[in-house]
Amino acid sequence: MQNNTSLVKELATRINKVVNIPLINEENEQVFFELVVAILLDIFFSEMDKQIG
Repeated sequence: MQNNTSLVKELATRINKVVNIPLINEENEQVFFELVVAILLDIFFSEMDKQIG
């Protein structure tokens, strides 16, 4: 997943611009969205590997 760090940050930033979580500051929202995006991409790429390989 380390190779996709910039992709994770970019996608999380785009989501963070659109979605606002009440009572959470922007920095914590960014970290949260980066974590969620990283998990989802990991699942997605793992499934792709299973189907290809």
